[in-house]
Amino acid sequence: MTHQPPHAPGSPDDGRLQRQERRLVRRARPKAWLPFVVTAALGLALVAWVLLALPGLPEQIPTHWGPSGSPDAWAGTSFGAVAQGALIGLGSAAALAVVAALAPSLSTTPQDRSGWARVRGHGLHFGMVSALGWISLLILLAAAPTTVHVLLGRTAGLPWWLMPLVFTGLMVGVFAALSLSMRHWRRWSEDVATELGHHASAQERAEEERWTATGMMNDPDEPNIVVNKREGYGVGTTVNIGSPGGRRLYRGFVLVFAVGLPAVLWITAWPG
Repeated sequence: MTHQPPHAPGSPDDGRLQRQERRLVRRARPKAWLPFVVTAALGLALVAWVLLALPGLPEQIPTHWGPSGSPDAWAGTSFGAVAQGALIGLGSAAALAVVAALAPSLSTTPQDRSGWARVRGHGLHFGMVSALGWISLLILLAAAPTTVHVLLGRTAGLPWWLMPLVFTGLMVGVFAALSLSMRHWRRWSEDVATELGHHASAQERAEEERWTATGMMNDPDEPNIVVNKREGYGVGTTVNIGSPGGRRLYRGFVLVFAVGLPAVLWITAWPG
């Protein structure tokens, strides 16, 4: 990528760079929203399958399964009963899409940001959109196996390992979606800023190094465990994983949700 020299605000070159920046942002936006599109397409495909298969399904269908995959609730066959997994997935995707669209308005940003900070803000928003989109897809995929099971006309139990596997994939996948999406779009913003000739000031670079891509502080010189969120990441507080207490808190959180809860489900579902 070529490095552009800085230009005075209001100059013809500055206007050209702003147009180029808008063009690059427009080009990247569909990619950020792609996970939501995939989720909607799969969810609607499941709904269409339900409509086609509904007349040929048994009069009674399972609507809930225990940890080992055994049905523990039944209902009369209806669109709502059969399509509940797809509808949950689509509803979750719609809610998360609204959150993603409103995310920029939840945080105040100064109007006089530097070019680098402005591009970084676009990358931050796209990272949030992408992460929430992948999470919505994970939710749909977690609900899909039971829907497919019913659509195939099966009323027996699911394989004992399916529910624990789905839950484990969901828990681990949420962490992966957040981390990978935010890292990817941070790199995108760095590449675009470099292409446009925007470079972080020493103060901006120092501030950037105090935070992880997912918005947690990583500053060993900050003694507080809980700190205010970084500008652009919404309102509220987050954890400083640079502090000993913050690291323990974060590791404990990951251990509980990505390891502990799935392990409990695997143990509960184990056929022995």
